[in-house]
Amino acid sequence: MILRIFICLFLFKPHVETFLHFNNNTYVEQLPSKYFYSFTQPKSIPEPNLISINEELLTTLSIAMIDRQEMAEFLSGNKLFSGSRPVAMNYAGHQFGYFTSQLGDGRASLLGQLDQWAFHAKGTGPTQYARGGDGRAVLRSSIREYLASEAMFHLGIDTTRALSLVGSTLLPVYRETIETGAVVVRVAPIVAFIRIGTFEIFSTRHQFEQIRQLADFVIDNMYPKQDLTKYRYNSLLIDIAHRTGTLIGYWQAFGFTHGVLNTDNMNVLGSTVDYGPFGFVEDKLQRYVPNHSDDEGRYAFDQQPTIAAWNLGKLRLALDSLIDTNKHIDEQYEFWSSFNRTYDTLMRRKLGLTLYLHSDQWIYEEILRLLDVYHIDYTQFWRQLADGVIPDVLKREHWFSVYQQRLASEGSYAKQTRRERMNRINPKYILRNYMAQVAIEKAQKDDFSEIDRLLNLFRRPFDEQEEMNDYAKRSPSWAKKLIISCSS
Repeated sequence: MILRIFICLFLFKPHVETFLHFNNNTYVEQLPSKYFYSFTQPKSIPEPNLISINEELLTTLSIAMIDRQEMAEFLSGNKLFSGSRPVAMNYAGHQFGYFTSQLGDGRASLLGQLDQWAFHAKGTGPTQYARGGDGRAVLRSSIREYLASEAMFHLGIDTTRALSLVGSTLLPVYRETIETGAVVVRVAPIVAFIRIGTFEIFSTRHQFEQIRQLADFVIDNMYPKQDLTKYRYNSLLIDIAHRTGTLIGYWQAFGFTHGVLNTDNMNVLGSTVDYGPFGFVEDKLQRYVPNHSDDEGRYAFDQQPTIAAWNLGKLRLALDSLIDTNKHIDEQYEFWSSFNRTYDTLMRRKLGLTLYLHSDQWIYEEILRLLDVYHIDYTQFWRQLADGVIPDVLKREHWFSVYQQRLASEGSYAKQTRRERMNRINPKYILRNYMAQVAIEKAQKDDFSEIDRLLNLFRRPFDEQEEMNDYAKRSPSWAKKLIISCSS
């Protein structure tokens, strides 16, 4: 009887392979290590603690749960998943307008792939590209990225997603003060981790064969079922411009500010990557800067479209050796066309309009100007607009009567239907900086409950969650003093 019980326990004991087994790593398999990456070994951290696991993403990836402590060992990099061949990716980039010829994953490891999904761990220790850094990430910034990527995903904005957050109280990390170390594992298609700066490092070194290899890799992995033969590199640049324009259109409509839109922080997939000193606009739109290091406001909220176009110009230069000049190509036109189309469509939806009138652009541009003038909360305004709840100071402005006439011109659409439609595009809940700060301060006292609470909240940002109404309020006055830095 005892033997039978032992056999049953052995047969049903969870194995690591049922948790996660990498079945490929196209970046390693299709590109040579001499140029594109360096093999690395994640550095162990003492007594890792699985602070949070994204169970929704686990389900999407069909990954089974195992013992939490065992998961912490693997998701921290202390143990390698079956099939893992960790590498640090090589790239350069324009940072605040100035070119840095050698960057790369200084504190991150591309662990491997599960089908098309790449797993990229941040904070796993120094690599060949660390440039003297300690290769670690702090709990503070790791919490912000973990929450932000999920919040963005559920707003409908393309982004990398965070699978896990692991910390260790026994891993001191020295920044402005001594902080706790952490590791975040990000999941996205492999192309999401290829940056404009990845192309730049080879173009500035005149390594034209490597540019071609990288471009072919992107094409093969981004369009596996399409036959891009004639003008394939022209088509690649045009598509990246379209994708980038669409992404920035979503950022602007939802009020998201990246904070550090360097060319090494913008990928070729057209998705959000590398969350640092980000922020959602609240009662200041023009020149809103969440990064206290950005003294000149280069990456301010209202500057993001221009900066994205500038970055695409650098990609155009990096691809110059591949572009067929016999076919006219204008990535700037393609970007701005995509951005304007996306942004205009989203803003009309936020207004609850279904029919197109060119003059509608004036309505939402005037609203944005007035929100800034009167310091009215961006997210609250759009959410309350569906119920006709508008600050009196705005009702006295000319836009209001014009808007009322526009709604009347679409009178065939029921008010309730319009309200429901508007509430599907105007979120009630966004990740305000103070929310992340509260979660951080609690976590620093070993209370991680707020992290999962916020994670669940942002999975339904458009829903009326009455028990969470306090999270829909404006930020408290003390939040005005929050300073977000690049240090992580």
